[in-house]
Amino acid sequence: GGTPRATQSGDGIVWDDMLGRMNAMSNTKMMEWYLLDETTGKTNMDITDWTFKKGQLVKVRIFNDPDSMHPMQHPIHFHGQRFVVLASDWGHPGDMRANDNLQWKDTALVRAGETVDLLVDMSNPGQWMAHCHIAEHLHAGMMLNFRVVE
Repeated sequence: GGTPRATQSGDGIVWDDMLGRMNAMSNTKMMEWYLLDETTGKTNMDITDWTFKKGQLVKVRIFNDPDSMHPMQHPIHFHGQRFVVLASDWGHPGDMRANDNLQWKDTALVRAGETVDLLVDMSNPGQWMAHCHIAEHLHAGMMLNFRVVE
């Protein structure tokens, strides 16, 4: 009985095969994707125009709540742009530690319970999307649109 929970190894990544069963038991009403624009104070659907200028560097903080119904890692992907992971609190909850391996990426794995700070280089004009790369999570609304203008 009860909800199955995937086990995590010491690296914070779920390696067993419970995720398929957990995804099948969940639905879009059980998942919450909370966005906050600290500049305007707007959240979720009230953020109607997330627009950046070409060449702008934007800090994005992502927190993966370990107390969610379905705690697991999320591969977060930004279309059309690149970023570096500036800091993370993995292994040190609440204590952000600088990343000394600054590599350009377009996807980062955010483990359950982890907070990461990304510095996104808005260098490619157009209409883009950021999202979790797990198809069920994308379908549940774990995505956002943004625009980069000249």
